[in-house]
Amino acid sequence: MKMKMFVFQTIAFFVSVSAFAQFGHATYFDKVILQTENAGFSTEKDTVNVQGRNSLYFQYTKDNEICNVKVFPSVGYKLKRLALAESADYNLLDSVVDYNGQYYTFTVQFRHLSASSFVRFRFILSSDSGRVIQDVPLLPVTTTTLVPDVPEPELTVGEEKVCELISNHPENIRFDPNWQKEQDVEYRIAELNGKLFLHLLAHAVGSKTLAIQLGTFVPQFVNGKLSYTLPVISQTLTVKKAPLAVLKPDKNDFILDDDLKNKGTEIYLDNAKNLQLNNTYLVESKEAVGSPLIAQIFTKERLSNNRILCLLRAYNYHTTSQGYLYVKDNDVARFVTNFNIIPQIAIEHIRVMRNGKDWQDEATIYPGETVDVKLEGKSLDKGRFRFDGVANLSVDSVTHSDHSLEYKLKVPLDISKKTVEIYNGGTKTGSVLNVKEYAKAHPFDYISINYGAGNKRLSDIHGPELYDKLIKDVVISFQPDKIDSVGSLFGKQYLTVEVKILGKKDEIVDQVTIDDIAICPGAKSPRYTFYDKADCKNSEISVNSKISNTTYNLSDWSKIKLTFKNQKDKYSQETQEKTVEIVLQRHTDFDINVSFPTGLLVKKMNTKGLGNFGGVSMSVLGEFSFYKQGKINKLQPFKIGAGFLALNTFDFSSDNSSRDLGAVVLGTLSPINTDRKFTFSIYLGGGYLFSAKTMFWLIGPGISVQF
Repeated sequence: MKMKMFVFQTIAFFVSVSAFAQFGHATYFDKVILQTENAGFSTEKDTVNVQGRNSLYFQYTKDNEICNVKVFPSVGYKLKRLALAESADYNLLDSVVDYNGQYYTFTVQFRHLSASSFVRFRFILSSDSGRVIQDVPLLPVTTTTLVPDVPEPELTVGEEKVCELISNHPENIRFDPNWQKEQDVEYRIAELNGKLFLHLLAHAVGSKTLAIQLGTFVPQFVNGKLSYTLPVISQTLTVKKAPLAVLKPDKNDFILDDDLKNKGTEIYLDNAKNLQLNNTYLVESKEAVGSPLIAQIFTKERLSNNRILCLLRAYNYHTTSQGYLYVKDNDVARFVTNFNIIPQIAIEHIRVMRNGKDWQDEATIYPGETVDVKLEGKSLDKGRFRFDGVANLSVDSVTHSDHSLEYKLKVPLDISKKTVEIYNGGTKTGSVLNVKEYAKAHPFDYISINYGAGNKRLSDIHGPELYDKLIKDVVISFQPDKIDSVGSLFGKQYLTVEVKILGKKDEIVDQVTIDDIAICPGAKSPRYTFYDKADCKNSEISVNSKISNTTYNLSDWSKIKLTFKNQKDKYSQETQEKTVEIVLQRHTDFDINVSFPTGLLVKKMNTKGLGNFGGVSMSVLGEFSFYKQGKINKLQPFKIGAGFLALNTFDFSSDNSSRDLGAVVLGTLSPINTDRKFTFSIYLGGGYLFSAKTMFWLIGPGISVQF
């Protein structure tokens, strides 16, 4: 017995390994583990063959189940990087992480598992040998229950009764919304606000046992096997005779329009005792006298098939779910009947929903996108709607009722129409979906600026641009091919450029706004041939052609400030804005400076000692100032100049022998406050005295006057 068990386990192991190998190349993964809130599932033991492919199955309880996934690469496969491709079936909640070289892990939240087909993980594997794509097929499995809530299992012939079908996963129930018949009882299943309802209509008295078999979109395990069918719903009904004879019409639905009100339509009714020919019967909603008038029936002719040809005129709306209609003669109810008098099929509102967003009232779609479209109106369940030029991905409408229908549509990337007509059969409904080009603000990496240092992408510029040469012009250029790509469309870009020319003290010298810029995506765009290019201006823009004070006439430390903005009225989403500042940089400055050194220590080369302190002198120097590197209009504290120095200029005493005039080279150390006209400085330098005819050097303080 133990030997048999060992053999069985060995065979099961190799079957499991073989099954996983069929997911892809066995050298890529050793195993994949998927952990839900309640259980864990692994490719080593939880695989099943569905439609010719082995899939990792997992049990879920919520339609948007959150799962943690671990992927164990094969030891022999030198995997460098593992990435998970995007999918409409799930959202990646955290990134794929290499867990210490043991395995890769990530967390996903699935979307609408009950409505998803061919769920899979698509992995992108990178190694030394190249890049490969590996799919791991998944099979979501869930336990679905369905119980009818029939508090009173009694029916009256001709009366429609509605009861709820209680399910833990109503979205997973597959059903036919049309009427079906079994044992003289008609039934149909309808969905309303996420709940399922069973409509019952009996045609004969007695005890009737109704057996209903429904299916599911997502399977469940029954006795170890996958099953897409639910247990049979068995319901015993007691059908009682109606107090009045039932006149069953050959049609159940009539659309209320002018023709039905005035001309009427022919119908066939069951031949009943006491039903008189050439008589007009009133059809009212209540048995009591004076009830609202719904229609009138004129009996014309008795036919050989035990039917009566009648003419029906209708004046008000009615649905069979509202109860019987009473056929009256002289205000006395003689018979009962039931049928629908409904509005004309009409689409009144169209709503559109995109992934992760709410329903929007604007019936607008964009090329290449997949959207949910909801039609709202009257008698919609009687229509056969199709959307001209777009793909309907829905097997059936998700919501199916007389006032609301939902569809999932895929818009072709190369759609050329501006509107998508909605047809009912072969007839236009008059409602359309408007096809618009994308209008999303693209990052500014398609804009370049050249002020003399070559083209620079606007998105790469951070902070002020310092330039120490003549700015002949500032040229703005565009790269339209960067705007659109397959899977990422942005559409035409509408820009405004505000140009400000500022002087050295930030005073405004000139300003202008360029607001007629429209950039069309280039020829590489999938939508290139469909864009209206009438207003596109993809050519370069010269700033000098827009301003009065040209850039080559600007003074030192002037600024050219360019502010790029998307025109907000052209976009429904967030727009971009960026300001670039170009500064006319200088490294040095030259000026004439008059100063009054006081208390200078002067050492003449033809005298002994350290020299003598003088009185108030006067210097006139041509000085070079130096700017701090990387700073805007910020001077270094030192200057170097050359000129003339008059020693002891203001000493007019008769015995003053120290007055003299010399040519000097001086270094000046001054406070860095360029706004002051008078500053206190320290001087160091030397030169030649003309009267003393000797070289000298000096050091000392003084007062400088800036002109």
